[in-house]
Amino acid sequence: MEEFEKKEKKFLKNPLLTKVFSLFVMILLLQIPLYMVGDLIRERGNLYEETSMKIGSEWGKTQRIAAPFLTIVYPKPVNKEEEQKKIVILPDVMEAKITMNQEERKRGIYRAVVYNAKANIQGFFDAKKIPKDENVKIYLSFGLTDTKAILKVNQYQFGSKDFTDLESGTRAEPLINKGISTLLSKEYIIEKEKIPFIIDMDFRGSGEVSILPFGEKNIVEITSPWTSPGFTGILPSVKEISKDGFHGKWEATHLVRNYPQVISVENDSYLDSFSDGEDSDYSEMDRWKYQEKDSSAIRVELFSPITNYTQVSRACKYGILFIMLSIIVVYIFEVASRQFTHFIQYGVVGISLVMFYLLLLSLSEHFHFGISYAISSLAIIIPNSLYMMSLTRNKKFGLGMFAFLVGIYAILFSILRMEQYALLTGTVLILAVLYVIMFLTRRLDLYFEDEK
Repeated sequence: MEEFEKKEKKFLKNPLLTKVFSLFVMILLLQIPLYMVGDLIRERGNLYEETSMKIGSEWGKTQRIAAPFLTIVYPKPVNKEEEQKKIVILPDVMEAKITMNQEERKRGIYRAVVYNAKANIQGFFDAKKIPKDENVKIYLSFGLTDTKAILKVNQYQFGSKDFTDLESGTRAEPLINKGISTLLSKEYIIEKEKIPFIIDMDFRGSGEVSILPFGEKNIVEITSPWTSPGFTGILPSVKEISKDGFHGKWEATHLVRNYPQVISVENDSYLDSFSDGEDSDYSEMDRWKYQEKDSSAIRVELFSPITNYTQVSRACKYGILFIMLSIIVVYIFEVASRQFTHFIQYGVVGISLVMFYLLLLSLSEHFHFGISYAISSLAIIIPNSLYMMSLTRNKKFGLGMFAFLVGIYAILFSILRMEQYALLTGTVLILAVLYVIMFLTRRLDLYFEDEK
């Protein structure tokens, strides 16, 4: 017992124990510059998102098609206090084919992926639902969120006539605010019970494309070379996603929505169903509400699941673990080589590991992430390995440090390339490194024994 107490006192007074505690404090202090780098990553990432949003907004906003439909405008009432009566008639059958080709736009060092789309929509209206009043005006309307992004109207056909005299506005405000329309002549309405239509249009957009299921029967196909689509709202009955892009097909009836085939424009109970959520780009809460109320739309989001800023941010979250492991390895080499290492030298190693994330952030804004990662990791691995060889005066420890840093940065890179199993893989591999360190330090107490 007396011998144990003597050894315990010796252990507590041992300078190595003091150094271990001091290194622990140093690791905690290194979280300050690491947090500052993380804050800079978040700031640059937010700036990237804002710039990409502005680029997309100038090119064409998130497009939502609410079309086609007939807007029936009744004569103005004699009483000025009364509102002019308008009704909207939706088609019986709607078949839409939308093809999108992506394009990259740049502003400075920032980039945004936008698209050029071609929409071909066909079907027919039931002539029996159209009022026979000679005094009403009938418009064939097409609702689109951002009309300034319309490139060309290739065909705007109703019945047997292709109209070219198109006007801005849907005539169905405030139910559907933005779009185009044309005034129809009566002879094109009474010629048959089922009146066909064909609308073919080229337009631009960004972020997503969606279409409302206006028909009693709806068949929609969307095709694009984009490899990371997000299907929301009404889910496709058939979808194919490959390295060449995606193809989705929807078959839906009018039962999936909460509005009828004939709607009074004055009835504001359906306004939420047609709101385009244009302001949702600027508020996460507004965007969430928009997604909730627009669940009866066919929507495809074109998003990048992992950006350079996302990967750098994820790498930075492992910073505390990698710094801790590296400091422990330096400490093991110090004990094994019996060469004294000053706290300043530990600090230099720690700061260099923090600089890795700052260098990676800077390079990834100008080069491919893989190239940026390779340059950044080598800029840390090589100097630290040479530094360790100089501290221990032994090439083996320098090579050991090189192997260790190559290993952990290779592990980190493999984690960043994963999506679904990144956290699990990172945890398992870091535990494996810890177990190796436990094995190497299992006899470290020998260095605390009394000298003979």
